[in-house]
Amino acid sequence: MSDAPNALPSGDNVKSSAYVEKYFEALYRDNDDPWQYQTRWYEQRKRDMCLAILPQDTYANAIELGCGNGVFSQLLAHRCQALLSIDGNHSAVQLARQRLIEAPHAEVLKGVIPDVLLALQNEGPPAPSISQLADAPSHRPPYDLIVISEVLYYLSARTLTTVIEWIQQNIAAGGTLLCCHWRYDIEGFALTGETVHQRLQQAFSQEYKASFTHQSQLVDSDFLLDIWQNSQKTVAMQEHLV
Repeated sequence: MSDAPNALPSGDNVKSSAYVEKYFEALYRDNDDPWQYQTRWYEQRKRDMCLAILPQDTYANAIELGCGNGVFSQLLAHRCQALLSIDGNHSAVQLARQRLIEAPHAEVLKGVIPDVLLALQNEGPPAPSISQLADAPSHRPPYDLIVISEVLYYLSARTLTTVIEWIQQNIAAGGTLLCCHWRYDIEGFALTGETVHQRLQQAFSQEYKASFTHQSQLVDSDFLLDIWQNSQKTVAMQEHLV
């Protein structure tokens, strides 16, 4: 997902799941690329930065929260042995599945955060699933790569805390957390990329500092990009350079 090109009127129901569902239904109505992922240099540049900043070349088991129409998912799949991409909008899920049709190790799941994450934690992906194949990597947690791009500011502060707790419980030892968010306000939603990343910093650079290393931070004029690793070893340490 990305910065909202349009916004629905704000109101008392802005935090309800029904409002959020209608918000994305409006975006995808008669439009299979509402953020112009395929045509905007801004979006291509941001994707390239996210891929370049990843501290590992490949990942065994990755999950992407808020995959949208799958443009970034298609690129991410080249870096993963197994990829589970999630979105709450039906149209987005269908578009992402079509885009990943030639990537049998990638699966797209429709689900609303945080419910879908808690279900994965407790039961794994619902059948039928590519992970049921004997020779396929698992899409179940723990994940050695968690990608969260342009989605957390659509949540309430309480739900954001639930997601943070889920990350801490479901990231693999040595795993990577990538978070990237638009810095500007989105009408109808209380959180922004700024407040989201402040909360992430508090969690992974303070509360869970004993487990996590803040590997990278990119402060762009338009977006924030942070990388944490569930390890005390930096990339240079892992490569025995220091």
